[in-house]
Amino acid sequence: MRLSRSLKLVKRRLPALALGLGAVTLIATPAAAVPGSGDTAAGKPANPTASTSSADLLPGNTVMRDPAAGKTVAGDAVRAAGWTAVPGTAQARSAPATATYGGDLHVFVQGPGGQVRANRYDANTDSWSGWATVPGDAAATSAPAATVYGGELHLFVQADQKVRTNRYSLDTGTWSGWSTIPGTTAASSAPAATVYGGQLHLFVRGANGKIRTNRYALDTAAWSGWTTLAGPTGANSAPAATIYGGYLHVFVRGTNGNVRTDRYALSTGAWSGWSDVPGSADATSAPGVMVYGGGLHLFVRDASDDLRTTWYLQDTGAWSSWSTVDGPGGAISTPAGSVYGGLVRLFVRGADDEVHQGQP
Repeated sequence: MRLSRSLKLVKRRLPALALGLGAVTLIATPAAAVPGSGDTAAGKPANPTASTSSADLLPGNTVMRDPAAGKTVAGDAVRAAGWTAVPGTAQARSAPATATYGGDLHVFVQGPGGQVRANRYDANTDSWSGWATVPGDAAATSAPAATVYGGELHLFVQADQKVRTNRYSLDTGTWSGWSTIPGTTAASSAPAATVYGGQLHLFVRGANGKIRTNRYALDTAAWSGWTTLAGPTGANSAPAATIYGGYLHVFVRGTNGNVRTDRYALSTGAWSGWSDVPGSADATSAPGVMVYGGGLHLFVRDASDDLRTTWYLQDTGAWSSWSTVDGPGGAISTPAGSVYGGLVRLFVRGADDEVHQGQP
């Protein structure tokens, strides 16, 4: 099944963005919770939003309404067009993770027996490679995380309260083999990874709802050591991380289904402190996050197995209202998002242990 046929995604231009913003109900955000603007560091070592022209995409285009028509976005259900299964047998036991590397879109899941399963999509041939197992014993007990750093694709999983890693080199076409990141992690969730300030930053939920972090520097080939983010996190899920507006942003599900956020500034070397993303997320999963159309977009699964979304735009300094995106039916995982080939794509694990793809 070809992705371009099943996902009828349409590029939008910035003039459309300017027209659409007038119809969006925006909510003022406390200063500690306000992100900035920018792009994620996932994908090739160069910024993927630059390579895929994601600034041309309209954030939340399915919830934009014409003010003259007297319609609002509050409470609107957003219909996802053409959810389909990624071809092949995924045998997924976790939420998916995505990364763009070597010109392909890579999708990963935890598979049977603690292995990690992988599939990749090539926009040039409009085809998937097929599901295969990443070599070696991952011993995974969580969903994977993936990012690109130093010209290599890095994978991370939780394994018995530790974090294990493997990396793939396009130059050699081989994996390095699984190894354990040193130090006392006390990990109790899937990891999240992103690149910021020239270093690879790793996050997991630790004991007592705290978020633990570690970072890897290419020039020293060493990890900094695990530390705990300050403040009453109340994390009830794995973290999600991205880069936006010159800040590193971390998100978690809170204890009452809300989404909480903290951000780190390289210029000050300090975290802003934890605060709530405004509105009722009704989250039953960890958040997924991606940057496109000049905005930072959050996605969560709700109790009805649909997806809910909100986005933040630096130009307005505010979050949109939460709205619903119809899922594929029976979505049972955190959503993962990616911008690839100029198109926005969402992935979730379904009740059939397959990975389903659709549009926000």
